[in-house]
Amino acid sequence: MDHTAQIQRIIRKLAEARKVDWRLNVFGASSHGYHLHSPLSERKVCAFEERYSLQLPACFRAFVTGVGNGGKISSNPGAGPYYGIYPLGKNVDELVWESETHLSRPALLRPAMTDEEWEDETKCLNQDGISDHEQEEELGRIYSGILPLGSQGCSYLHALVLNGPYAGRVLNLSTDGDKPKFAFEKNFLDWYERWLDEVISGYLSNGNASWFGYTLGGDDRQLMHLYAEAEDRQTKLDALDGLSKLNVASEGTCKKLVELSGDDDAGIRHQALLMLAKFAYPMARNPLRLHIMSDDDDCLVACQAIHWYGGFQGMEWIGVLRSRLPSVNSRETFTFLSYLLVKSGVDFGEDFRPFCTHPDEKIRSHVFYSLGQLASKHYRRDLFLMGLEDDSPKVVHATLQALAGVRDKELLSAYERVQERFKTDEHYVLTNLALRLKEMRGGSPKKVLWQWLRINALFLLRKRR
Repeated sequence: MDHTAQIQRIIRKLAEARKVDWRLNVFGASSHGYHLHSPLSERKVCAFEERYSLQLPACFRAFVTGVGNGGKISSNPGAGPYYGIYPLGKNVDELVWESETHLSRPALLRPAMTDEEWEDETKCLNQDGISDHEQEEELGRIYSGILPLGSQGCSYLHALVLNGPYAGRVLNLSTDGDKPKFAFEKNFLDWYERWLDEVISGYLSNGNASWFGYTLGGDDRQLMHLYAEAEDRQTKLDALDGLSKLNVASEGTCKKLVELSGDDDAGIRHQALLMLAKFAYPMARNPLRLHIMSDDDDCLVACQAIHWYGGFQGMEWIGVLRSRLPSVNSRETFTFLSYLLVKSGVDFGEDFRPFCTHPDEKIRSHVFYSLGQLASKHYRRDLFLMGLEDDSPKVVHATLQALAGVRDKELLSAYERVQERFKTDEHYVLTNLALRLKEMRGGSPKKVLWQWLRINALFLLRKRR
């Protein structure tokens, strides 16, 4: 395939991007400054290919021989997404030390790999007792045929598939072992040109810009057109997810999102509702109410939408949320709903009473954490006593932390029972107990001081044992 026209277009756009983002506001731009070193000669590219026994995909070969290789200083990364594009031959061992072996092997990774398949492929890496040699062999097998392209920061990088049916595709990786995510563009040049387009348009300079290359490109009209034309569910979901990188959407798109927020497919209606709340919160009010009063999954998404995009308008939902709360069973739904109640500043103590004895330990822990945010928590002794008597050390720990600042002498007998129950500082229960008693020390009766000294002495004695 002849890439000449696209290469010339990229050269022009790179110069324009340098002018548009002259302040280097785009993430990572300050590291490369939109500079590329001179292109490589065919001789040097062939030398690289010969060394590693491979053939570079035509799209990437066209880039390093026609646009540039490396940065202003040739050994540094050149202009590109995030912290730039490595010079050819630089950091090839970022995924696997023995790069001479793994780069030429058939690529294993593919776009449609499921979470279960990824876990199966990487299970050996998580086994206890795996040797360094065995780990290196496994990494070489998993990342075979993959060339690191550049850093995204921390453990994240972008890389290039060197062979097989996906040769020339860019994928996003994490050296921490997260499942790889392929970029949507069909080859490296399309991916690189999209980055330039988003720099020039100003989108990537926006403080709310999402990570480049993790969603579909295009504006809302293009994405909704793709949704309408798509014949498979995944493409429809990808199109809706692509909207998440935008800050605004047309009225026509928002009206379509209202319609899709009632779709029979849960994934579609959930993403549509989130995007509707982001772009046109007033239009989302009725769909949000319907979702809150539906099942826990729908309610969760509505709470997330209000939490993320509702600003300080959460107060308008207090009534409907409190009426929905008693029938919540999902831990995650309860957590997000409680965020909204805490944020509102209302006294929700009585609403949470039934959840103080919920079968789910994590829900009980979150209950007492949330009660600790109440301005009126000093008057909720009866609820906190339930937490202090809980069988779970995690719940007791959460309760003790929630009681920070509460100097209620009536809690002393409960504190003493906690001290008698816990023989070790499991989940830092005794440490937090000592803190609560220390708070009471100032201006408290001698009994309080004696209790505090006694518990600290027993705690220190147990630590020595």
